[in-house]
Order: sequence, then structure tokens, then C-alpha cells
Amino acid sequence: MILFDTNILVYVHNKASPNHLKAFQLESKVLNGELAAAVSAQNLLEFYATVTNPAKMVRPLPVEEANKIIKDYLRSPFQIIYPKSGDLEKAFELATRTKAISRKIFDVFLVATMLSNGVGTIYTQNEKDFRIFNEIRVVNPFE
Repeated sequence: MILFDTNILVYVHNKASPNHLKAFQLESKVLNGELAAAVSAQNLLEFYATVTNPAKMVRPLPVEEANKIIKDYLRSPFQIIYPKSGDLEKAFELATRTKAISRKIFDVFLVATMLSNGVGTIYTQNEKDFRIFNEIRVVNPFE
């Protein structure tokens, strides 16, 4: 099982991105049953925060459109993973070990959620944010 990081989701829905086509092709493989993939509840929240934010998007999505996209993910072949009991404690253990500070705690919590849900690989363009975790495999699909 592969987790699609938030940046992949954003590229799928941002046709102006140079990564749009590759991200769209990856998502199509999931939708066609060729690739088993997951997104976390956290990814969907981050996606919403990004695509509706005029400071991050040249053309932010209207709330209704962002909500429709998220509902589509919830009904899609993507497995939606949620934090489990113990993930918060695991996140702080990982944060201590990796010396994660500030907003990096969100990446740490995502990794804890992946681990408790049996997801061992993440597709992301933010490789450096996740390479510090030897518990998961990090793949940049744009290289």
C-alpha cells in the first residue's frame, strides 16, 4: 500500500502545475485498480487548506468544489486511513528520535498514522521531509 502525500493530490487538481500530468496518471492507476493507494484524513485536510488558500494557489478552488473533490476521494478506491489509538504517542517518540520541530510534527504524525495502518511507502515530492524515517520507504514519482 502506498500513501499519496498531499502534494500529489494538489498536483492532480492543479492543471497549471508542471507535475499535473504525472500526478493525474498516478491517480488514474488507483482509480482503475492498477495501484493500491491510500490517503489519510490529514492529507485531505491539508489538501483543502492548500487548494482554497489564495496565498498558495493562483486560482484557489471555491469551497464547494474542494468539498466535492474530497467527497469523491471518500467514495473512490483510495483507502482512507485514520489515526489510531497510540498514534499521538508514537508521533512524539518519532519526533524525539528525529529531532522534529515546529510544523514538521505534522509529517511525523502522518508517518505514525501510516505505520499504524500498515502503509509502508509514501509518494511525495517532499522527499527530504520523510527520508529521516527508516520505518517507511520514500518515493518521489516525479524523478
